[in-house]
This record gives sequence, C-alpha cells and structure tokens, in this order.
Amino acid sequence: MRKDRLTHFKKQLLDKQRQLVDEVGRTALYGKDAEDDSIKDLGDQANTAYTREFFFELGNGDRRILRYVVSALKKIDEGAFGSCERCGEDIPEKRLEALPFARYCIDCQRLVEQEERTAAG
Repeated sequence: MRKDRLTHFKKQLLDKQRQLVDEVGRTALYGKDAEDDSIKDLGDQANTAYTREFFFELGNGDRRILRYVVSALKKIDEGAFGSCERCGEDIPEKRLEALPFARYCIDCQRLVEQEERTAAG
C-alpha cells in the first residue's frame, strides 16, 4: 500500500481511537455515579440499574472496537496493515475506507460471522 494511503488510514484510526477513549471514559464515569440508591424508591433503583447495565454494554462494544483500532495502528507500524487475518489476502481499500480497523476481507468476514452464528445457535 502506498505511503500516502497508510498515512490517511493512520489519521482515521487515531481520530477513531480518541473518540472511543472519550466514549469509554464517559461510560465508566456514568457507571460510577455516586447516587445513594437507598433514598430512591424501588422503581428508580431498577431504572438506574438498567441504565448502568445499558451503558456498560455500550462500553463493552466500544472497548472491543478500540482493541481493533489499536491492533490496526500496530499493523501500520509493523507493515502488515490491510491484510486479512484469516486468508492473508489484501483487504480492498474501499472496505478499509469504510472500516479502517477491518480485520478480514469481505469473504472471510462472512465466514467468521457464519461461524459465530452457528456457535451461538
């Protein structure tokens, strides 16, 4: 891949990394809300618990994507960026443009998702 394209993708990934770090931080702060549950009625406590769980799950997704972004940045530094982790073929730049932290080419992504559905079902 050309150096200018790698620079472009690195900038996109660094921007995404900053955004995700901010999101994960906000989610963590919300989960540590210091409100006293003892002064709320049962309905308020249930609503607070649900909201905390909801934000925790959002945070889990953000943390997973953040790991993918960090991995992609590492691959740029190592000269391995843009290769499918499953088959080793180049990931099309059009896909990387849409998802710069993509780990797989389209065909392998479909296979991975199919295997995950089979394992979950």
